[in-house]
Amino acid sequence: MNRTQPAAVPLVIPEGAAPPEWDDGLDCWVVADPRLARQVLNHPGFASGTFERSFQLYMTGTARAEYHELTEFLRLWFVQTDAPEHTELRRPVQRMFSASYVRSLAGRVEEIVDECLDALAAARPHDVVPTVADGISGTVMAHVVGVDERPETLHRWSRMLSLFIGAMYRQDYARDAHRAMTEMADALSRASAPAAFPRDTPRDRARTTATWAMNLFGGLETTASLLGSVVLTALGDRDVWDAVREEREGAVEALVERVLVTRPPLRHLGRVVAYDQEVAGARLEEGDLVMVSLTGQGLLADPDAGDGPDAGDGPVPGSGPAAGPSGGCPVTGPAGRPEQHLVFGYGPHYCVGAPLARLEAAVLLRRFAQRFPDARLAPEAAEWGPNLSYVGLDHLYVDLGTAAAGPRTGGV
Repeated sequence: MNRTQPAAVPLVIPEGAAPPEWDDGLDCWVVADPRLARQVLNHPGFASGTFERSFQLYMTGTARAEYHELTEFLRLWFVQTDAPEHTELRRPVQRMFSASYVRSLAGRVEEIVDECLDALAAARPHDVVPTVADGISGTVMAHVVGVDERPETLHRWSRMLSLFIGAMYRQDYARDAHRAMTEMADALSRASAPAAFPRDTPRDRARTTATWAMNLFGGLETTASLLGSVVLTALGDRDVWDAVREEREGAVEALVERVLVTRPPLRHLGRVVAYDQEVAGARLEEGDLVMVSLTGQGLLADPDAGDGPDAGDGPVPGSGPAAGPSGGCPVTGPAGRPEQHLVFGYGPHYCVGAPLARLEAAVLLRRFAQRFPDARLAPEAAEWGPNLSYVGLDHLYVDLGTAAAGPRTGGV
């Protein structure tokens, strides 16, 4: 945590917003009200250095000493910093993930999706997660970062890190995450994208490695979760699937946004109270950990319930243009009021990879529907993973219909 205490700035409490609630089991405050969440995520009274505080709360002194290299590596992720340091570190990454750059990737993303759908057709059983969700997200990120590792290797590293981040008290998770960190650092030392970042001093090299490890991590688990969930949601509702297959205007983009709200890949973001303050009647003390829900629900909400605060609002995917001409992703176009949800964060920490994730999901839906128009979910299709923080499928079994055995035909 950054110990430079900012000047106290009053937090504007939206009228009727629910106050933070203390969770004894997690030893932290929980902000579930989306109106208050927006304020907390964009306020200097709540610092971003949650890993440092979590190390103190959930790791023993012995574990912190044994895995010091791992904790230092995670501290260097720029999402753990605030302005002005965060602004300086984020700027070159944000330029790399600009809307124009992501648009330039569209052709390569289409090729990758087609290759992964070929793999799905050949696999038995037809499991969307390893072949498609992991395959697409891993191959795209390998292309962006310039590493040679296969998707299954990248996702193994990412899952080891995500398990540790979600349960730092687990020594076995710390051991696996340390191994993943070491292997990632070795791969990134040979990668093309990090070569353009500072490497003059040991500190520069450590920061560059951590930054690109964070970028790689950010483009894997959450994107794979989104890709699996859009297929699950589309095939689980015949009206939605018909709209996607028939290429109705706005259907794909609206479905992606609906899935981001109802099956979000990431449930919450952490913050640390920067100074003693009162928020909606709750007394928060400096150093308290705060979990900000990105879903408007508690931290243990059922990811398969599909009953988030906006689940019943807005247009039904496939019923036509989602929200008129204003708003939407600069890459994929109008997207059904994306500004109303918090899944990609809010304020200065808004996810730089959001346009790329949306692009991958939209391309997958279109190509999947064109290739497998008669696809449907298999019995007991979905198996969810156990991670508290990162919500995703371990398996998604599908029946691809008559097109399953056939080769790809033509281009689109």
